[in-house]
Amino acid sequence: MGILNRLLGVKPIDSVTKDHIAVIDVETTGLSPWRNDRVVEIAVVVISPDGQIQKEYETLVNPNRDLGPTRIHGISAGDVLRAPMFADIAGDVLAILSSASVVAGHNVSFDKNFIVKEYERIGVTIPEIPLLCTCRLFGRNSLEVCCDEQGITFDGTPHRALIDARATARLVSQLYAEDTTLLEKHRIGNVHWPVVKMTGVPCFTREHAQSMLREPPRFLQRITSKMHHDIETSTSEMLAYQALIDRILEDRTIDTDEENTLVEAALEWKLSKNQINEAHTTYIHNLAVLALADGVVSDAELRDLHIVARLLGQDPSNIDNVLDAAAAQLAAVKPSETQAASTGELSGMRVCFTGELRSTIGGQPITRDIAETLAENAGLKVANSVTKKLDILVVADPNTQSGKARKARDYGIRILADTVFWRMIGATVD
Repeated sequence: MGILNRLLGVKPIDSVTKDHIAVIDVETTGLSPWRNDRVVEIAVVVISPDGQIQKEYETLVNPNRDLGPTRIHGISAGDVLRAPMFADIAGDVLAILSSASVVAGHNVSFDKNFIVKEYERIGVTIPEIPLLCTCRLFGRNSLEVCCDEQGITFDGTPHRALIDARATARLVSQLYAEDTTLLEKHRIGNVHWPVVKMTGVPCFTREHAQSMLREPPRFLQRITSKMHHDIETSTSEMLAYQALIDRILEDRTIDTDEENTLVEAALEWKLSKNQINEAHTTYIHNLAVLALADGVVSDAELRDLHIVARLLGQDPSNIDNVLDAAAAQLAAVKPSETQAASTGELSGMRVCFTGELRSTIGGQPITRDIAETLAENAGLKVANSVTKKLDILVVADPNTQSGKARKARDYGIRILADTVFWRMIGATVD
């Protein structure tokens, strides 16, 4: 039978580690795996029945589409750009699941449905197995409520796959302590698991993503490595470079082509290191002035300032000082001299929106209907799809991989971050 199993590509049940429990949790782009929602983070915590952690697995997953409710799971498109696809980790995840005698989770059918669908996409069928569900056993939908009632604290912020999986694992061990027959009711038994080759692709966690954000922008590293002069060029070249930055940062991201353009421009115009740093500092200062023009810096504007600072290699922790300097400048001039550019700049253009917008008005999310109404009131024409006739695509997340964004990039259509768009049409958002 062992030879036959190997020929059929299945794993014999003898390889299962006795009474190890694999607790799973996923974060997703939405609620329906059957409507193209995808896994964006997965964690598996393997424990013994007494709650001792035997193994932990955690990684972000690149879904190759928009990220959905970022406000819930806290994952941005930029975080997953370098994360593995599910196909890359399928073998590793399956090896962990098939080595356990029980698979558990909180509302585990939700996690199971997403995982099963991800395997279906790569042509792999996951067998039906019994599942231990803490949501059903405790009678509470909320993992946080269950943990609070049982005196269990989270190791970090909920809605992170590993944090939720660890908390669920503690619930499972409590259930087992009260009923030592629990595993018998949920043991997987004689199941033939498919075999998927393990690729050895490294996990990519939120910490990895944040660490990469702290690295100097690649275009600055390239400029620095090629710059061999310290003589400062003319003011006109500086202004041209600042104008280039302004256009490139409209979508709040710097792609490879834009990176090449910045490097070539800085070298062609013979900007010194000091001038480049001054141009970047001035750009952020001017952005702070615009944010303060109405007397209030909203959360969206503050996030925007931090994003731009990171993109230009400036220290985001210095934003408070930048805002103080901008406020001092505003206090010394008349309000009429600080108004943003005319809101009629985009009038008559065709605009389309993609992704879940992050900005709010009066504390309430800006729905697609509200966004389109604001655009129409500013004189723009709203489109529902991306065609070559489109003028502007507004994105909530600069690194979005939505189909609309990919098509817009292919067509060379102008892409604006929503914070930039609201400012350009004069809409007041939180």
